[in-house]
Order: sequence, then structure tokens, then C-alpha cells
Amino acid sequence: MHSIARYEPYLYLLPAISILCVFLLFPFAWNIYISTHGVSITTILKEWEFVWLDNFIQVLNDPNFHTSIKISIIFVGGSVVFQFLIGLVIASLLNQNIKGKQILIALIMIPWITSGLIAAFSFKFIFDNSFGIINYILEYLGFSSIAWLSDPKIVVWSIIIANVWYGTPFTILFLTAGLLSINPSIYESAKVDGASKIKSFFYLTLPMIRSFIIIDIILITIWSINFFEIPLIMTGGNPLFASTPASLYMYRQAFEFGLLSKGSASGIILLSINIVVAFIYIIALKRRG
Repeated sequence: MHSIARYEPYLYLLPAISILCVFLLFPFAWNIYISTHGVSITTILKEWEFVWLDNFIQVLNDPNFHTSIKISIIFVGGSVVFQFLIGLVIASLLNQNIKGKQILIALIMIPWITSGLIAAFSFKFIFDNSFGIINYILEYLGFSSIAWLSDPKIVVWSIIIANVWYGTPFTILFLTAGLLSINPSIYESAKVDGASKIKSFFYLTLPMIRSFIIIDIILITIWSINFFEIPLIMTGGNPLFASTPASLYMYRQAFEFGLLSKGSASGIILLSINIVVAFIYIIALKRRG
């Protein structure tokens, strides 16, 4: 009886574990199976040939995959840097006693509660080469229009702007929670000691919300690595692969080109990248602890 009672709490986890196995572990195992076989949209009904690691080798040797990794680094790096900096500035302002704070917070949260698809379509219209609002304003002011969505040198920054607009509210909300956790008496003591607001911010505020900053950066990094709705809707990864991050590369291989096994292999590679980032996240938290 005692042995059964000891394991009784774990029995309540069985339904959740079963759901986890059905919706996560089985698809993952199936994805590995497909990645080690030669499967495409034209051979899906035929016998699948076991090809070992050929699909992974093809992906790693694909110049378009190399391009997608470069685009991912720019996309993730730009998104994280601007999202964090803008979020930190706005969160710091909201932490002050300003009029209409609640209204501002409600307005700032609008992008976060908006569907990614709606955000993507909105920015596709804003940056449209022919009918976009931005080019209309530029031409009205006497400047030449810019090919925001078709110039390989510019297009990735267009989707970064859209992603920053969409994701920054999370950083604002998260860092605001960190700022509110600081005891106001600390600032009063620093003020008595002659510390300016700028010094208090860099030497008190930032160190005290360090754990919030680390978690926020890691989360928005992982989300940016896997996010593909905005580049998919805004550009479809074009021109060529100039706006195709690794997540969209995986999607295009499987559903645009019909190379299911190659798409599965690139998905596993992308998962490995996420695991590395998550490992860094765990190490950072342990050091903080």
C-alpha cells in the first residue's frame, strides 16, 4: 500500500504524458524516420528507400541552406537587439509616474495580441513596392521609392522591422514585471548618496533585473529562430532565398518543393540549433543562481 501511495501522484500525470507522446514524441520519431528515407511528393505512395544520412548531407551542402543560415543570423540578431533595446526603453518609461500609463500599456499590447498572419499582411501592404504606404510617403516628400520586398539587400530588414513591431510588447511586459519587483527604497537610498538617475539605471536597475533580461533574450531568440509566418507571408522567402531564414527553408523544402525528407532533415537540424540555445539558457540561469 505504501509503495502504491508513493507513486500515486505520478499516476495523475499519465493523461498529460500520453497527450505529450501522441502530439510531440510520435511526430518527432516520425520526422526522424522520414529524414532517413528518400521521400518526396512524387514518391510518397511508393516504397521508401532507406538513405541513411544522405538527406542531412544534402541539406548541409546546399548553398541555399547556407544562405538561410546567414539570413537567420541577421534576422534573429536584428530582431533580438532592436526588440530588447526598444522594449527596455519603453519599459523604463512606463515604470515612471506618467499620465495615461494604463492606456499606453493597452495600446502597446495591441501588436502582441494580434495574429502573426495579420501582422504579416499589414506590413506586406505597408512595404509594398507599388502601393505601399511607406513608398507613397517617400514619393510625396520627393524621394525615390524603395523596393522594400524585392531588393535582396533590403528585404531582410523589412521583415526584421515587422518582427520587432510584433514581438516588442512581450519584452516590454516582461521587463516591466522585472522593474516592478525592485523595491523603490533602493532608489531613494541611492538618491541620498548622490547617485544620478543614469547611474542608478546602469548600476542598480540593470543588475537587479539581470535574470529577467537573460530569460527575455533567450526566449525572443528561440522564437525568432523558429518564427516563419512574417517572412512567409511578406516575401515567401524571395527574391530567390534572400529573405528565407532556416525555419522558412524547412517549410519551402517540404511544402513548396515537395522534398519531404529534406524538409524533415532541415527540421532536425533546426531543432538541434534550438537545443544549443536552450542549453546556453540553462547555463546562464545556473550561473545567475
